[in-house]
Amino acid sequence: MAHNQSTHQRKMSLSSIVSSGLGSMIDGRPLIHMTPPQGWINDPNGLYYNQLEQKYHMYYQYNPNDTVWDTPLYWGHATSDNLLTWDHHGVAISPDEDDHGIFSGSIVVDKNNTSGYFDDSIDPENRIVALYTLFGDNEKQTQEVAFSNDGGYTFEKYNKNPVIDVNSTQFRDPKVIWHEETQKWVMLLVKSQEYKVQTYVSDNLLDWEFGSNFTKEGYLGFQYECPGLFKTKIENPKEGCVDEKWVLVMAINPGSPIGGSINEYFVGDFDGVTFTPDDHATRFVDTGKDFYAFQAFDNTEDGRIIGVAWASNWQYAQRVPDDLGYRGSMSLVREYTLRYDYTNPETEQLLLVQRPVLDDQYLDVADELAVEAITNFDIKILSSIGDESIKIGFDGKVGEFYINRHTSHVFQRENNFFTERWSNYVEPLTRDTDNNKVYQVYGIVDKNILEVYFNNGAFTSTNTFFFERGIPANIEVTTDVDNSFVEINKLSIRKPWTCIMI
Repeated sequence: MAHNQSTHQRKMSLSSIVSSGLGSMIDGRPLIHMTPPQGWINDPNGLYYNQLEQKYHMYYQYNPNDTVWDTPLYWGHATSDNLLTWDHHGVAISPDEDDHGIFSGSIVVDKNNTSGYFDDSIDPENRIVALYTLFGDNEKQTQEVAFSNDGGYTFEKYNKNPVIDVNSTQFRDPKVIWHEETQKWVMLLVKSQEYKVQTYVSDNLLDWEFGSNFTKEGYLGFQYECPGLFKTKIENPKEGCVDEKWVLVMAINPGSPIGGSINEYFVGDFDGVTFTPDDHATRFVDTGKDFYAFQAFDNTEDGRIIGVAWASNWQYAQRVPDDLGYRGSMSLVREYTLRYDYTNPETEQLLLVQRPVLDDQYLDVADELAVEAITNFDIKILSSIGDESIKIGFDGKVGEFYINRHTSHVFQRENNFFTERWSNYVEPLTRDTDNNKVYQVYGIVDKNILEVYFNNGAFTSTNTFFFERGIPANIEVTTDVDNSFVEINKLSIRKPWTCIMI
């Protein structure tokens, strides 16, 4: 593609999108990213879909008493029928002591009553079992169970807790799945500072037998946290080969290559006890600064894999602005599959692909344009007040995308760990008839969160940002060719609330 030295700039007012005469539009609270009513949140926990109620349930690490992490730490609870807007139900599970915490864990639907806890009066879809880590006396971490008879709104703790105790202060985050092939429950846990993801196996969710260690694999950082395991489809399987594979996910904190916390994943096989990776390479779930503690939903109606992460970073999560009385939000819920893609011209790899779940029933899309023939571009997202902006761009000479979330907010000026600029190399999705490189890029801006998806979800970058004043309201596009366009969509959720898709 010939390089055109001239630049072309267009400023597009989105006032018709974001102005509705409501004072709430200046509120910096995201609209389609789950946030708590007040206080502090971090890891998502206990994600599942209730097929009887037809609602998604999200639990999360919750301190309603302050906007920083502290004990007592609870499981908060929210539900949604669209994965975009959430109703809050307060605290679901509480510690018995003020210096204890209900740490991260998971929920399963015990439809066949393998635990023996439920009677016939409880619909199989409401037989909810939570498994979590108790942060207890002397910071000891043990695994406990709690039961719910009402579909996950209230819980009763198992009277013989803990169900696993290895006398450790670094043993946590149970993720439990049903393994259909062996007809067993499988629990993943981390011995965090030994770099071990461990499996345990059970018939009844109460009595657990050690299975295997997955240890010292991939990028180590300081410690492992928040493991996950799921089987998902391959979008473009090779002829004569399998059409689905297992994916093991784990979190690292601190020690990410860009600082703080991050998630990595491995693709492989799982026999009900041992996970065997296809290779030992490090692959990150999301290359942004604000995507951590990913977990997948259990009991989805169509079997698809959908999941969510905490949209923050432990380097600065407890210091971000809390003017609205809360700190912390979740990423958009995304659907996860696998796809063979090229990571350089000679190597094709099986990559985890993610796309945001945006329900057409709740979103209206308007103002569509096309994207054509750009060798360099900048997209500035400008504040409704003043001249602050963040920027996404592509440099054709370097062949990389970049994100710049620099603003004048005092938090960003004074925090040394809030990385403001970084880049992503992305292999072209394809080439056109003239052999020009073709990329697909789109982003979603929701008040103070930017999610960017490259090449139909093969690579993603999730990042928070904080304007000193105002909210995202205008987009300014600079390109180096005449015939270039940028697609801008209005996403309207329960009108007149809005966010921006680019």
